Amino acid sequence: MRTLACLEKTFLENLREWKILSLTLVFAPFFVFLMYAYFHAAPSSYTMLVRGGDGVAARGLINAWKSATNADGSPVFRVIEIADRAEAETRVLNRDADLLTDIPAGFSAAVEAMVRGTAATPPTLTHDGNASNPRSTVAMGFADYLAFQFAYEATGATPPIAVHAVMIGAAQQVTEFDLYVPALLVLALIMVMFTAAAALVKEVDKGTMPRLILSRLRVGELVAAVSINQVLVGTVALLLTYGAALSVGYHPQGSLAAVVAVGAVSTLSVVAIGLLTAAFLTTIFELLTVGCFPFFVLMFFSDCMVPLPKIPLFSVAGFTFNATDVLPTSVTVRAFNRILNQGAGLADVGVELAVILLLTALYFAAGAWLYRSRHMRVR
Repeated sequence: MRTLACLEKTFLENLREWKILSLTLVFAPFFVFLMYAYFHAAPSSYTMLVRGGDGVAARGLINAWKSATNADGSPVFRVIEIADRAEAETRVLNRDADLLTDIPAGFSAAVEAMVRGTAATPPTLTHDGNASNPRSTVAMGFADYLAFQFAYEATGATPPIAVHAVMIGAAQQVTEFDLYVPALLVLALIMVMFTAAAALVKEVDKGTMPRLILSRLRVGELVAAVSINQVLVGTVALLLTYGAALSVGYHPQGSLAAVVAVGAVSTLSVVAIGLLTAAFLTTIFELLTVGCFPFFVLMFFSDCMVPLPKIPLFSVAGFTFNATDVLPTSVTVRAFNRILNQGAGLADVGVELAVILLLTALYFAAGAWLYRSRHMRVR
């Protein structure tokens, strides 16, 4: 009964604090639209500067670069012909272009001689890239592949090896935006840390904790009431974010039920971290300042903002536990990505779900003990 009474109390308090609740619910959907607009506006093709191009074969090579397309029909390269080498190098260094390619003056003549069977020195293409720009390396690889393909077709030569590419996973093309959707869904869950911690801190801040202690409310009952409310909030935020992704053309491979199931468990893990945070705080002001630290740790080290290098610690049942996986939200990103972009079912992410549950239990145990010791002990 005490749990139900506390549940009603915290639920009504969530509704009264509608500004915080609204921010929690719309934060991640806003980022979905923002990231979609960014990826939609940002060029997906590689900017390639080309110097030289005299002769039929050279023009054919340039046209091969221009006509190359990705699986979704977008061009691989945005080819810009340029004469001034100094200007081209400056643009590559400033990342206004990804690659500079020099076609030698005798390129067309050498290709024509090879077609006639006349001995000729193979022409050499020169690539200039920016060592600090990873796109330069990728653009160089694409450019070389297309150049070799053009040369074999133009001269009728037989390639020394045959290469057959097979795409593993779902047949549907996965865009860069699609790869960000799982992380954005987890971002919706991470926002629950503030509302969960606030529900616990304000009892101390407003001086209502002595009344709760006198009512013989146990820390487990308080945490259970807060957890149920926050799982509801997290699930609604998750569904709103999922709906926002669908509205801009996202096509998930897996089921919504699996996403909600993993999301509900992951919300509990965020509540546990919120409980652990609240144990060290006594005012809402402290939550808005000091509490930002664990929030940003969750956001940055869960692969929600930028992909991080993997530091494997150990492997169990085919699951590699990385250093960042001490945060359950990091494991959630991996589970969501498998479900949404690889078509995995709930049974396929069973190991990830078990890891999230184990971490949640550990964080809840530590948080409940600390919160009771610091705020719910009779003095």
